[in-house]
Amino acid sequence: MKLFCIPYAGGSASVYTSWKKAFLPDIELIPIELAGKGSRFNQPLYENIEQAVSDILSILQSKLDSSPYALFGHSMGALLVFEVLHALKEQNAPMPITTFFSGKNPPHIAPTTNRHKLEGKAFWEEVRSMGGTPAELMTSTELMDIFTPILKRDFKLVETYAPNLNRELITTPVTVLYGTKDDTVSVDRMTEWSRHTSEDIRFATFDGGHFFIQEHEQAVISLVNQTLLSTMLKV
Repeated sequence: MKLFCIPYAGGSASVYTSWKKAFLPDIELIPIELAGKGSRFNQPLYENIEQAVSDILSILQSKLDSSPYALFGHSMGALLVFEVLHALKEQNAPMPITTFFSGKNPPHIAPTTNRHKLEGKAFWEEVRSMGGTPAELMTSTELMDIFTPILKRDFKLVETYAPNLNRELITTPVTVLYGTKDDTVSVDRMTEWSRHTSEDIRFATFDGGHFFIQEHEQAVISLVNQTLLSTMLKV
């Protein structure tokens, strides 16, 4: 069983490093490194969602075999997972046995922020307010200069995202995770993710903000472990 995890805006595959030893022996965690991040830092950032999805599909296809797999994405990663699912369906490719959308509004809810247009101090104050950013980054002008274009590009991908809402529904079971104090999502509308799948869907809430996956890491991992185990028993 393989679990592919897609990072949030500005994040590299390393954001899931601490997860690796916490999963059951039968589950292989595979964080996906996006272009322009981490080990692929020297590669150009994506110009649009389509480029990102195409790249992720190539990575998946290089690692998939006959064993079942699942997808997990947090924030921007959830948006990318949603589009990857539709691309897989269009290609008649093997689908994941289950999917996790974390910390992201349902796709039909249009973005209302324009963080990618902010400049200087205003931009970084917005980043700080979201939480999850290492203190060493926020206090280093050099690191902020490096990450500003990365974060802005990712925010632009998310904030200019306009999904095709006329496609067939997702055909995998879904688990939606979110923090009850997350100001980046419409907490009272998260159940509307049910509009996008024809299969079972469940919702898991955590007492935290946008980065509840860090605040409640063990609880999140436990939920994912249990979900994968129960899903594998049904396959």
